[in-house]
Amino acid sequence: MISNPPEDFANLLHRRCEYLRALIDHPQDKRNLVEMLDTPRSTLDDVVRELEQAGLVEYIDGQWHPTHSGRLACCVHQDYLNNLANLIDTSSVLDALHANSEVSWEFIEGADVYKTHPGVLDSVIPTLLDHVEMATDIRIVSPSIVAGYGKQFDKNKIFGPESTFEMIISPKIQKWIYSMHQTAIIEALDKPDVCLLCAPISFSFGLSIFDSQRAGITIFTPQGIAGLIINDTESALAWAEELYESVKQDASPIIQYEEPHQTPNDD
Repeated sequence: MISNPPEDFANLLHRRCEYLRALIDHPQDKRNLVEMLDTPRSTLDDVVRELEQAGLVEYIDGQWHPTHSGRLACCVHQDYLNNLANLIDTSSVLDALHANSEVSWEFIEGADVYKTHPGVLDSVIPTLLDHVEMATDIRIVSPSIVAGYGKQFDKNKIFGPESTFEMIISPKIQKWIYSMHQTAIIEALDKPDVCLLCAPISFSFGLSIFDSQRAGITIFTPQGIAGLIINDTESALAWAEELYESVKQDASPIIQYEEPHQTPNDD
């Protein structure tokens, strides 16, 4: 039975997990452990005593075996190391987030990370487009956009007859699109499977959901895009869906825009 305080138990696993893992793979006596791990017998005596006192190993028929708790403790420790590795891998992208934005750990755990090449600020866009091309139901919330990729999205069949596309943008982006790409907006709104919405967006990253099977966040910076994070776990998708719906509930449809008619002044 494990009786150590959590902090002491975590420290023990950190120091002795190699030995515990060896016994999980092959229960054996101390002599074989000394040879396999190239560890002095005196050190191994101390290690085994610590593991036994912690309830992680037991002596049965001349060999040391992991207890059930020992096996599970090793799994928990490995998950912890994997999570740390995941966090380290995503940190360079996440640290570019604006202070008012927060990404849940549920979305980070088990995610794939695509970092922008230092010299190519939009180098992750092709990866995003690949996910778009594979999907038939695309939903996006974006407080920012990368100019110049509208035609590429269309080429990737995002506006095709076999796809549905819903996008929520901020009022600031709506105003810019109207001023720079009014024709493109009109063409998009004419497509029956395209829905464009406008709503306040409280976070600084872009959120994409593909066929309710994969979700991605795009990290925008003043210089471009820091990276793209994609996840397909149930917990990540649940977080993405909830965040998307929280924005959509305050969204209004974008309609075709016309400049106010100017009446010449009578002389």
